[in-house]
Amino acid sequence: MNVEDLLEQIICDRIEMLLNARSDETLHEERELNQKMKDILERLDEESKVAMEQFWDEWVIQSAEESRYLYLAGMKDGARVLKVILKL
Repeated sequence: MNVEDLLEQIICDRIEMLLNARSDETLHEERELNQKMKDILERLDEESKVAMEQFWDEWVIQSAEESRYLYLAGMKDGARVLKVILKL
């Protein structure tokens, strides 16, 4: 495993840890949202259902990429702040 692969694994593990540490209230809200989505999908015809599921999959992938980007940007910001503090 090269350094980039290791960094990627560390980032993914950390994001997963943060997501797993969410509050019960947040998890409950997510479950309710997922149930609403399932209810909506059940009312659609097959073609629309397939289109929505494809859209949903693409949205989840995009959201994961955005979360990774934001996590890395936050880490870089924190490193810059730490450099400034250490110079003081």
